[in-house]
Amino acid sequence: MNSTSRVVSNIIFCIQILLLFLLLVEDSISLPPFLQLAGRMHPLVLHIPIGVGVFLVSLQLFAPKASAADRGTVVRMGLLLTSASASVAALFGFFLSLQGEYGGDALQQHKISGVILSWLCYFLVVLDSLEVKRVWFLSLGAGVIGVLVLAGHTGSILTHGENFLFGPMDKSSVVLTAENASVFQYAVAPIFEKKCYSCHNESKAKGKLVMTDIDRFKAGGEHGKPWVEGKPQQSRMIKAFYLPLDHDEHMPPDGKPQLTLIEIEVLKSWIKSGADFDKKLGEFPDGDTLKLRVAELVSKEPVQEIEKIYTFEAASDDDLEKMNTPFLSVSALYLNSPALQADFYVRKEFDIKSLQQLKAIANQLVVLSLSKMPVSDNDLTIIASFKNLEVLNLNFTSIQGEGLRSLEALAHLKSLSLSGTKVSARHLAPVLGLPELKQLYVWSTDITASQRDSLAGKHPDVSILLTQFDDNSMLRLSKPMLVNEGVIKPDDQIVFRHPMPGVTIRYTTDGSVPDSVNSLAYEHPFKFTKTTVVKAKGCKDGWFCSDMAEFTCFVRGKQPDELILLTQPDPQYPGEGVQSLTDGRKGVADVLKEPSWLGYRKNPFVVGVEFQPQPPEIKEIVISYARNIGGYSLPPKEVEVWGGESEISLKLIKKFTPQQPTENGALKVDMISVTIPPSTHKYYKLVVRQVPRLPEWHDGKGERSWVFIDELFFY
Repeated sequence: MNSTSRVVSNIIFCIQILLLFLLLVEDSISLPPFLQLAGRMHPLVLHIPIGVGVFLVSLQLFAPKASAADRGTVVRMGLLLTSASASVAALFGFFLSLQGEYGGDALQQHKISGVILSWLCYFLVVLDSLEVKRVWFLSLGAGVIGVLVLAGHTGSILTHGENFLFGPMDKSSVVLTAENASVFQYAVAPIFEKKCYSCHNESKAKGKLVMTDIDRFKAGGEHGKPWVEGKPQQSRMIKAFYLPLDHDEHMPPDGKPQLTLIEIEVLKSWIKSGADFDKKLGEFPDGDTLKLRVAELVSKEPVQEIEKIYTFEAASDDDLEKMNTPFLSVSALYLNSPALQADFYVRKEFDIKSLQQLKAIANQLVVLSLSKMPVSDNDLTIIASFKNLEVLNLNFTSIQGEGLRSLEALAHLKSLSLSGTKVSARHLAPVLGLPELKQLYVWSTDITASQRDSLAGKHPDVSILLTQFDDNSMLRLSKPMLVNEGVIKPDDQIVFRHPMPGVTIRYTTDGSVPDSVNSLAYEHPFKFTKTTVVKAKGCKDGWFCSDMAEFTCFVRGKQPDELILLTQPDPQYPGEGVQSLTDGRKGVADVLKEPSWLGYRKNPFVVGVEFQPQPPEIKEIVISYARNIGGYSLPPKEVEVWGGESEISLKLIKKFTPQQPTENGALKVDMISVTIPPSTHKYYKLVVRQVPRLPEWHDGKGERSWVFIDELFFY
C-alpha cells in the first residue's frame, strides 16, 4: 500500500471510530449550521459507494482479459473510494438524523446498518492490502451487499413509509371504487399518498404528524390537527400549500412533487364538508361541491358514470399539439377517451382566436373552462358550436346575460357555471330549458334566494346553486390579507387585499374588534410610523363578514450604531448572531430553527444598544418574539430597559411585565411594546427574562420556558 493509500485508509479508520463515538453520545450533540448542511448532503453522497461498488463487480465479471496488475490497481483504488464515500455517507447521515423527525426503530436500524456497512467497506480495504485468500475477500464482499440491501430498505422506510419495497407484491389489497370506498379512501388518501406520506409516516413524522394511520392523523401533530372542520381557509394544511415555494413552511417542500390545483380544491372541499373519513361519494347530494371536485379529479363526468363511452372519433394529435399553449390546456377527459377538456389560464393573455381554434375539435370538446377570462356575450356564439359540450364554466367572466340564448344549441350540456357574472334571473330561461341540464351555478350574482326558489319550482330537475357550497345559508367570507411581508420601511404603504371583488375591509388599530358599520373602511393604502397591531374583517352584502384577521405591522425604527449580545443564545438556536436583531427579516413562529430567531432558555436575553454620536430621542422600544406555547416559547416574564452615557453608568428606566397566557393559543410572531420616558441616552441595555417554570395547565408544567427574539425596534 503506497503512502497516499495509507493516509486515506487512516482517515477512513478515524471516521469509523468517530461514528462509534457519536452513536454513544448522540443525545448530547448540538449541530452547528455547517454540519447541518453536511447532513443534508447525505442523499447525494450515499449513491457514490453504490455506484463504485457496481463498477467493481462489473469489472470482475466483464473484464476477465485485463491484466491482473491493471485490474488490481483499479480494484484497490475503487475499494478506497467505496470505503471513503461510505464512511462520509454514514457520517453525514448521522448529522441528518439529528435534524429530522424520524421514527425511533427504523432510524436506529438505518443508523446501525449504515455504520456496519461503513466498517465492512473498511475491512475490504484492509483485506485487499493484506492479500488474503480470495474466498475470504468474496465472502466479506457478499456481506457488504447484504448489509447494503438492509441499509437501503430501512432508509426507504424513513423516506417512503412501511412496506415500500414489498408493497407491489401484496396481493391482498382491495381495488377501491366510488361505490365501495369512502371519499377519504377514494380521493383524499391517494393525494396524501402521492404528495405527503413520504414526510409524514410512522417512521418519519415531520412535525410529529403521521398521515398514514387514520387514528394518528385525526390526533394531529405537535401543532394539533392540520385542518379545521368546515373551514378550509383556516386550516394549517391548506395554508401551507399556498405559501411561496421557498418558504420553510410550504408543503410539500421545494424539490418534491407539488399538489395540482384540482388536488388542492378536493382537499378544501373535503374539509368544507366536515372532513368526514367514512362518508361515501354516493351519500353526497348531486351538485355537491366535493362530489364535483372528485369527479374532476378522476376525470369522469358525470359523477355517476364510470368511463362514459363516446362514439365520436378522436381528434388528431396535430390539432391537439397546435392548440396547447402555456395559457390553454387541451387534454383527454380520461385515459383512452376521445372526449376532450379545454382549460384557459391567465386572463391578460387570453386571445379570442384561441377559442375560435377550438372549432377544429368541436365534436370532441366535452368540458370547457373559461373561468375568469374576458369572455363576452358575443363570444357565446362560438361556444354554441361545440355541440357535445357537457360542462361549461363561465365563472367571473364578462358575461352580461343577453347572449345566453345562443347556448340553446347545447343539447348535451349538464353543468353550467355563471357565478360572479352580471346575469340576472330573467336571463336564465333559455339555459334552464336545456334537456340535460342538471346543475346551474349562480352564486355571487344579483340573483336573490326568492328568485332562485321560483326558478327551481319551474325546473325541478335542475339544481340551482346560489352559494358556493350548496347550502341554503350565506357563506362566510375569507379573511382579508396583508400584502406587505416582513419588516416595513417607514415610507412603505400598508396594503390590504381580498380575493373576492366588492368586499369592504373594516379595520381598527386600537385593539378593538372591527365591525361592519362603525370601524374604519379601508379605501386606499396608508402608512404607519411605528409597529402597530391591525385587526380587520371583510364584509359584503349577502355574505357573512369574515372572521377577524390580526396583523402586526412591524415598521423599521431608529437604527442603532451598534448592538452587542451580552449573553449568548442557546447553541441550538444561534440565529445569525446579533445581526438577526436588525436584519429586517421576520421569523416564522413555528420554525424556530430559522436563522431569524435567537433562542434563550438558561440565560436571559441581554443586549447592549449604542447610538453615537448624536443619539435620537427614544420613546418606545418594541421587541418581536415568537409566541409558540406548544413549543415552550411564552411571552417573557419581565423586560428591563436601562439607559446611560455608557455601559458602566446605567440606570433602570423601565421594568415591564407582559401578560401571560392562560391556555394554548395560536402560533404567531408577537410583539412587546415598552413605553419609556423620552430619552436621548447613548447606551441602552435590554434584559428579557423568560418564565422560570411553565404553568400548571401546560403539558410541560414545571419545565423552564424559552424566549425567542427576532427584531428590535426603537421609536
